[in-house]
Amino acid sequence: MKFLYRLRLAKFCLLAFTWTGAFVPVQAEVIAVEQVDKGFFINAAPTLTMYWQGQDAKAVLIFIPGGEGYIGLKPGQTDHRYQFHQMLKRLTNPALTSGKFDVVLLDSPAELSPRQPYPTARAGSDHMVRIESVVRFYKEKTGLPVWLLGHSNGGISLTEFVQYLQKADKMSLVAGIIPSGARSETYFKPPLNLPVLVLHHQQDGCSHTLTKAAADNFSQVKAFNKASTELVWLTSGEAEPKDSCRSGFHMYHGASEEAAKAIDTYMSKFHN
Repeated sequence: MKFLYRLRLAKFCLLAFTWTGAFVPVQAEVIAVEQVDKGFFINAAPTLTMYWQGQDAKAVLIFIPGGEGYIGLKPGQTDHRYQFHQMLKRLTNPALTSGKFDVVLLDSPAELSPRQPYPTARAGSDHMVRIESVVRFYKEKTGLPVWLLGHSNGGISLTEFVQYLQKADKMSLVAGIIPSGARSETYFKPPLNLPVLVLHHQQDGCSHTLTKAAADNFSQVKAFNKASTELVWLTSGEAEPKDSCRSGFHMYHGASEEAAKAIDTYMSKFHN
């Protein structure tokens, strides 16, 4: 299996440059990541992840999705066309950003707290172990620092995971964090010594991700975080005639370029 994987990876790398020398983003690959721990409350099912490689990558960005946390990745899948995921994919392409970051999509094997007003499952031991397993896997696989980005409900996952690491004295696993369009309940606890980028759209219309809450969360984190803490308000994009918590400004519709560049600019400060 390892030999076939390396052979496939080498083939993708060879296709990364055309005969003109221009960079062409390689296709993604779905990789199953086994759980690093077992227990009564821990589902043994592996976590499916989609992995995009950057060019001479300096760090890996792992994305924890919002909503119910379920993307629906399938073995053999080579791309995911959802616009938010394509926005993140820009970080691997030097024609669109610096291109020096790998990107990983983390898929939950089942929906997290479906049809519940608050995603309590995002604080559960299974979810925490699942995130840790993916972080450890890609940290070892690439040998690169790992960043985490949690969007919307994924912001709850992100803050819960940071607290999980704090309690277990495992903060060294993560190099930086990005709460993006995070739920208003999102908050971090001291002590913290980790680069933090708070990313939010200034016209976010979702009732669960208030702009005031994002500003307050930023101010609180900045007050006790010993490392860099920045807030970036996105201004481009447009609304959509859909659920405002699943579309439009909240999902950076039409703001992909601005959002990707904001992430790239901040992460590049720590990885030249």
